[in-house]
Amino acid sequence: MAAPVLDAADRLVADGAVGELESSGGGVLADVADVQAWAGIVDGELGGDCDCGSGERLCAHVVALALTAVGTGFPLLASATPPGPDTTDPEQARYLAALRGLTGRQVAALVVDTALRDRLFAVRLLGEAGLLDADAAANGLEDFRAAIDVAAEDEDAWAAGTRLAEEAEILLQYPATTAALELVEDALQVWDELAAEIADDPGEITEVLVEGHRELCERLGLDEAEGAARLDRVAASVRYGTIVPSGR
Repeated sequence: MAAPVLDAADRLVADGAVGELESSGGGVLADVADVQAWAGIVDGELGGDCDCGSGERLCAHVVALALTAVGTGFPLLASATPPGPDTTDPEQARYLAALRGLTGRQVAALVVDTALRDRLFAVRLLGEAGLLDADAAANGLEDFRAAIDVAAEDEDAWAAGTRLAEEAEILLQYPATTAALELVEDALQVWDELAAEIADDPGEITEVLVEGHRELCERLGLDEAEGAARLDRVAASVRYGTIVPSGR
């Protein structure tokens, strides 16, 4: 590692330029001085990925992030997977090859067209670009609340539950908030009522909502016991036993 890179990384750490650490692919992800960087152990060596565009395998942002992670004891796997497509997967490699054959204008047109037709993709796109601000998050909460209200009145219970699961996946793309967690708990209660009306196994939709609840608890920094206690309170409040308490 070049000395200038290490010196620059040390300055970034000293200046508090490394933002909140987030686990990603067995490595660590964070904003570092207004760019997003990833660091992890890849094939036995420190690897990184950064939006700074320096072209360096290990830029100062990645090194600063790695130093912060090690200094704070952030858990890192011995073998991590960098963000982005897996080039060893044939299907992903096929799409990457197709992308390399397109112009920037063609890629932009495809992305915008897909975002207009697919809300999940649209929210993921905005999240990757760092554009999910407080106003966007508030809109996400309103959309999920509306989905819960509609589901509660829907005569097709299975279709309503499917939409709840889809809307929950979209909600999880936004920053985690206590309000989002409470809405997922409301959705679980509504789904319990809906599931009592169908002959199909409700487990698939229940699992999506429960996993969403667990993910939000984790992202909010709740310990496992506190998250389980919240879910148990929901399980105790429903009539048809769709949710299994954690102690069973």
